Amino acid sequence: MNYLERFRLDGKVAIVTGGSKGLGRAIAIGMGEVGAKVVVVSRTKRLIEETANEITSRGGNAIAIPVDVRSEDDIRNAVKGTMDAFGRLDVLVNNAGIAPMNKTVNVTPEEWNDVIGTNLTSNFLFARTAVKSAMKEQRSGKIINIGSVLGFMASNMAPHYCATKAGLAHLTKAFALEWAPYNINVNCIAPGFFNTDMTKEQQEDEAHQKFLRFKIPFRRLGEPEEIVPAAIFLASEAASYITGATFVIDGGYMIW
Repeated sequence: MNYLERFRLDGKVAIVTGGSKGLGRAIAIGMGEVGAKVVVVSRTKRLIEETANEITSRGGNAIAIPVDVRSEDDIRNAVKGTMDAFGRLDVLVNNAGIAPMNKTVNVTPEEWNDVIGTNLTSNFLFARTAVKSAMKEQRSGKIINIGSVLGFMASNMAPHYCATKAGLAHLTKAFALEWAPYNINVNCIAPGFFNTDMTKEQQEDEAHQKFLRFKIPFRRLGEPEEIVPAAIFLASEAASYITGATFVIDGGYMIW
């Protein structure tokens, strides 16, 4: 057996949400490079088209579908568009998310609901739609939820974000248990602090930057490309016996 071949995604079709920038963009491009046909999803059409064009410029196959992940109708249309274009759906990467910084006493109900809807409910809706529309009948599929170390550790500036990421880690287990009979693997990646637009505010805060440099043993933030191999692994046949797991990729942030 050629084990390296098991890490390839040739012939597979993957949806990557939040694929316009940051971790989602890096994962979408990476999956395209190892053979997957990629459907790039996000709200901003111009940016997801840029990601799709980057994939095709490297010899891959990709399309862009604008989606507001808080809308179940948009999600259904994205899955239908994927099936219409490629005839199947093998991998779903639930990466879309927002991370507004705010103290609990200042979080409005509207902000709370927006974060819950974007970071948690969207994962539930997208995964359910993917399974009902494709993966259950195919009796195969890989779902990868992008969580966070703040699903396991607290922040005094993001109660809603922490709640969604903690919920997502446990939702991953519930999905994995329910859908194992259909040969669907569901796993989670919990990134630490990466050099993306989402962490721009923390990077611009000198005190927070100093804290991160102290707390992370490697003394630096991660680069988006450093999360890609784990996502490819979990999407591939190399991870066929892994489900319900959360992989922490944080440069050692959670060690102490």
